[in-house]
Amino acid sequence: MPNIAGVLVLQDTVLKRQPVDSGGLPSNEKQNVPAGTYLVLQSYADPSNNHYRVNLEDLQIKGSSTNWYIFSQHVQIVKRSFSPIKSIGDVVAGQSKQDGVTVPASANLQKLVFNVDTVIKRKPVDSAVLNDQSKQLIPAGTELIIVTNNPDVNNNVRLPIQDSHLKFTLKTLEIKGFTQDWYVFIKHVGLQRVG
Repeated sequence: MPNIAGVLVLQDTVLKRQPVDSGGLPSNEKQNVPAGTYLVLQSYADPSNNHYRVNLEDLQIKGSSTNWYIFSQHVQIVKRSFSPIKSIGDVVAGQSKQDGVTVPASANLQKLVFNVDTVIKRKPVDSAVLNDQSKQLIPAGTELIIVTNNPDVNNNVRLPIQDSHLKFTLKTLEIKGFTQDWYVFIKHVGLQRVG
């Protein structure tokens, strides 16, 4: 499988437009990123002022994929081979109810693993009918942390599926200004427990 270069977030941190303390930046120049996130990189520059300069592959944060900075002690630049994991579509096919997917809980968080280049969208429809503000291309290999409901008595959580799309909420990461009510086609992604 291909090697993919990315930034692995080791602890909750901030993507910033400048290599400075995030406390002094306005909200439109910074974005919280939770631990466990893996963002595919187009390129990066070694740390200067304790920050990597990163250019994200396709993913636009606050309208840009280029010239973001991230504190070097909170992340690791990793090149790793990528192999797709079992898709949500395959998991759902093995479960009796098709309106959601039941998975083992992990502190109300799951990692959404993108098996192929795909689009997340604001509605569970073909992305061709949506405007640019309602969709975002996500490259294969990306891993985003999502929030789940509280686990049931068997320590499982159920995530909703509508029209063959998983509905999810991102943990702190805003894409196109939203963390909630995103959809992704269930055959393009898989789930992994966090931690």
